[in-house]
Amino acid sequence: MKTRRPHTPSAAATVIPSSLLLILTTTCLLLLSFSIPSQSEVITLTSDTFSDKIKEKDTAWFVKFCVPWCKHCKNLGSLWDDVGKAMENETEIEIGEVDCGTDKAVCTKADIHSYPTFKVFYDGEEVSKYQGKRDVESLKTFVLDEAEKAATKAHQAHLDSDKEL
Repeated sequence: MKTRRPHTPSAAATVIPSSLLLILTTTCLLLLSFSIPSQSEVITLTSDTFSDKIKEKDTAWFVKFCVPWCKHCKNLGSLWDDVGKAMENETEIEIGEVDCGTDKAVCTKADIHSYPTFKVFYDGEEVSKYQGKRDVESLKTFVLDEAEKAATKAHQAHLDSDKEL
């Protein structure tokens, strides 16, 4: 009687499935990266963080002040997250939000009386309040312009103070 030896795959046979597994895994990860929404660059500011964050040197903060029960805030949907994503590559501009329902002290200090309110802060000071159209492009254009004006003004003030010395 003839005995059969157990089948053992050759080295070439194990390399092909390993390579195939690597290709399939990479493809799946790539597809998942397109289907999972990326995290936006919106930073939640609280009474513990607000003052320190908006005082960051040479950084403009564009902040949305809202409350969860406000119809107008709810109607914004993902707009603020979309602004955050659109501004990801702007290293000197941060996008933040404050929940005035839980952080009333911040909203009182920032003189917030209606919702939503959008304000730009630079070096700890409020520089402007947004009152235009509520779309990503308008908000982005506004904050880029306001940040540039604030940076120029701060730079000029620094130059002027150096001249006085």
